[in-house]
This record gives sequence, C-alpha cells and structure tokens, in this order.
Amino acid sequence: MGENTKIPWANDSWNAWIGCKKISPGCANCYACTLANLHRWVKKWGKDYRRTRPENWKEPIKWARKAVAAGEIRRVFIESLGDFFDPQVPQHWREDVWTLIFQLQLIGGIECLILTKRTENIFAMTPLGADLNNNIRMGYTAENQECFDKRNEEFSHAWKGKNFISIEPMLGPVDISKSKHRIDWIICGCESGPKRRPANIAWVRALRDQCIERKIPFFLKQWPGINGLCEWYLEGSMAIYEKPILDGRQWLEFPEK
Repeated sequence: MGENTKIPWANDSWNAWIGCKKISPGCANCYACTLANLHRWVKKWGKDYRRTRPENWKEPIKWARKAVAAGEIRRVFIESLGDFFDPQVPQHWREDVWTLIFQLQLIGGIECLILTKRTENIFAMTPLGADLNNNIRMGYTAENQECFDKRNEEFSHAWKGKNFISIEPMLGPVDISKSKHRIDWIICGCESGPKRRPANIAWVRALRDQCIERKIPFFLKQWPGINGLCEWYLEGSMAIYEKPILDGRQWLEFPEK
C-alpha cells in the first residue's frame, strides 16, 4: 500500500484544501497541523484554509485511469490534511470534491476514503444518495470511548454505505459492542511524535478480539515496541513501529472493495 502516501492503509492520499480546527482530544498533537506549520502551508492553523492547486485536482483522475488499466481498485484517502466536514471550509469547495468523486465513479478503479471527526455534519453536507455510491467508504475517528459513543450514534443516522472507523490515536479502551451500525473495518494505532501520550497494549488486544468475534477486518497501523514487537508503553523509551507484530503476527486486514 501507500504508493502516493505514507499512510499504510491507503494507496494514495489527496487533499482538496489544507487546514482544520482542533475540536477533540485526538487533535492535540495533530500531524497535519505540525506539517502545515513546518512548511508554512497556511498562516494560522484553525483559522486559515488554502485550496490546493488546479494541477493537484487532476491527480485522482490519473490514478483512476491507471487503476482501471491495471484491473485493480485503489484506495484514496480524501482530505488527509483537513476534515472533509469542517463547517469553516467553503461549501463550494466540498461540492467540487463531490463532483470529482462522482466523476471517479464513472471511470472506476477508485474507492474514496473519507474520514471525519465531525459526524454531526455528514448528513447535511452529503448529496442525497451518496451513501449508495459504491466508490465511497465513509469513516470517523474515535480516539476514546466518549468519542466513539457520540460519533457512532450520529454516524448511524447519517450514512448507510460502506464504512470504517479509525481508532487513532488510541487514547483509551474502546468497546464497540453497542455500535448502532454494522462496522466494516477498524484501523487502530498509537499516537506518534515527541509529545505522544501513553498507550496500553491491552486496549489493542481487547479491540482486536472484538473484531475477531464480529468478523470485522482489523488493521494495526503503528504501536510502540521493541524490534517491531508490540509492548507496554514506556514514556520516551520506545520507538514507534508501523505494521508491528502483535501476538505472533501483523494485523493488516482490509475489507472487501
């Protein structure tokens, strides 16, 4: 995975704009904010938004045609440097992305992954019938139980199509047993960076076991460890490993496309 992105659960990532506002515990050490400040992509994170260049908007079309020629389906993470349902983003920017997504459906070869923390806005900001569009997989972040309960409830009323949940950064145990909708895929990972918060491998095992019981594909993206093996978190003493080994194997499961 990750031909045009370092994100291991996608083939490509694509951004219509850069910018977002921190709204929940998982946002505290946001990688997009860090990158934007480093490269000076926007003047002030949380207030300023910048639409990407017209040339960038042509890339997904190229990826779709390449995928069709190769007879494959590529997963494209839409808006990795922002939140697709951020109300501060001009609505016509979002409408332009929907137009692009529907164009990609006509070409084929692409599954668009849309991830949000703003589940309360999905229904109002999504075209009627989009959840029946087979090239869209909608997801939400749930960094702890409180966020899962709130966003799961809102999501269940807003989206009926293919879905996924990103429990990253995992800031506490998450019980999915009372989900209001069928979960198609779960991605899990610890926080990275010098200010990363403690993580407990017992949380991961419990979540993985829930996924096994419910036959939900489980993808463990990254976790602190030694030599690529998942371990208890010891503050400041362990490296972060991508695609680590947990209980004798990697957990890199994907849903059917």
